Amino acid sequence: MADDLTLDFDKLQTLGFLATDWIEAHCQVPGGVYEGEQLVFNGWQLFCTTNHYRILPDAVVDSRRLVAPFMYRRSVIVGPQKCGKSPWGAGMLLFEGVGPCLFAGWAGGGERYRCEDHGCGCGWEYEYQPGEAMGAPRRKSLLGLLAYAETQTANVYEPLQTMIHNGPLSEFVHVREGFIRLPNRGKIQPLSAAAKSKLGQPLTGGLGDESGLYTARNKVLDTWQTMRRGIAAMQGRTIELTNPWDPMENSAAQIAFQSRAKDIFRYYRKPPADLSYGNKRERHKIHQHVYADSPWVDVAGIDAEAAELVETDPTQAERFYGNRLVQGLGSYMPEKLWDATDWAKAHDGTVRKVLKNEPISLGFDGSRSGDWTALRAETRDGYRFTPTYGPDKRPTFWNPEEWDGRIPRSEVTAAVAEVMAYFDVARFYVDPRHWETQADQWATEHGDDVVVVWPTNQVNRMFDALVRFLEDTAEKVTTHDGDETVKLHALAARKVAKPGDKYILGKPAETQKIDILMADVLAHEAAADQRAEGWEKQDNRIIVFR
Repeated sequence: MADDLTLDFDKLQTLGFLATDWIEAHCQVPGGVYEGEQLVFNGWQLFCTTNHYRILPDAVVDSRRLVAPFMYRRSVIVGPQKCGKSPWGAGMLLFEGVGPCLFAGWAGGGERYRCEDHGCGCGWEYEYQPGEAMGAPRRKSLLGLLAYAETQTANVYEPLQTMIHNGPLSEFVHVREGFIRLPNRGKIQPLSAAAKSKLGQPLTGGLGDESGLYTARNKVLDTWQTMRRGIAAMQGRTIELTNPWDPMENSAAQIAFQSRAKDIFRYYRKPPADLSYGNKRERHKIHQHVYADSPWVDVAGIDAEAAELVETDPTQAERFYGNRLVQGLGSYMPEKLWDATDWAKAHDGTVRKVLKNEPISLGFDGSRSGDWTALRAETRDGYRFTPTYGPDKRPTFWNPEEWDGRIPRSEVTAAVAEVMAYFDVARFYVDPRHWETQADQWATEHGDDVVVVWPTNQVNRMFDALVRFLEDTAEKVTTHDGDETVKLHALAARKVAKPGDKYILGKPAETQKIDILMADVLAHEAAADQRAEGWEKQDNRIIVFR
């Protein structure tokens, strides 16, 4: 993953310098204080262009294009707001559309690329150096511009139109209603997830704008993958542009960065990890670092924008301006808060042992299939943990994928019976959906003053419990056992707005689960209610193991 601007290869093994010169000759800056000036790629833009068009040293001209000459099949560019991603993407699309973007062999010396030979009357020429990669335009280009919503395509599409209208390309590239017409019936087509019917076109290339928003849940991920498959079949390549993504949403950008594929060029200039975005001086240093390769950006202006936004939405500010991978809007449990209440971390890695017959509360969230089923517990002094059961001490949460797609009800009922027998359970809150029979059975066996049906779909009640859980976590009234699986469920939870400025919890995608957190919240709610009624005082010594 590139995070500096060092060019570690011979410049002649790329079409990138041809591309940057062609774009400078044909495109103007579409807006801002430099509007109307020639679009010159500097900093990260030049670095990414030369890498995207990097040619394999042993590449040969293949008229049927059965052998790919490019080192990278696609590129993924991650950058903060205002760093110039959209103008760069627009320039790259125009170069792909009508510029010399195809490998045409190695120069022997003296060869030139002349625009007039390819239908452009601007008079621009490019002289190749001996051994340099030469380029040629496609006869017909069909390019897709994808965004997660139709309005989002404007980020690149509007600069694209301005570049065409204000430069020499307007002679043979024409802006039409809903698309851009290229020579030989080619075109650049804006697309969204709602436009799947248009994906049957034989696209020769594509650009995905804000691919950090393409997820399975909003169905744009599927659209982008379908689009990429079609482009690959036409021996084409793609580019993704994005701000840092929410690491809990498993977006297209995240999948690309986590892939082991070596033919993906990745660029992400990470900010220093030891600097705090909440500190004004350190925030300025972060901005200086992430915008260092965007020399046209006024960092003082970014400081001011971020300072205003950080007061109301610090996560958004840190992602968009600090260029950091942080949980996105609507996240319920901040990772820092979760880690701060890890009991073992606060006690030098020691492991706490909850004694037999120690008084606890329990919380249960069940499912039929698809989602997990979980049982969590909390001690009288606020320590939350996952009980275990059986001779091999299995944790009391069940992933249906490990049980042939179904929750093993007999295992669950056996585990509940064992936990109830081992501890002194003062209160047990059960979300009864799909488990009504078992909830009634538990209440009959252990008393309906202990086992209490607690539906999580009652908005007002659930909202109050969620607020209490967060507040008590922040005040360290309650701590936890540091279980990594529980943490995944906690960090995956998203706030879902409800009338009256209230919220419940939801999950960002079906592949991510929050069921253990729901059981955790119920266990804490049961403990909080039990404490409010006066939990019986007794020996509360803690045993720890190193």
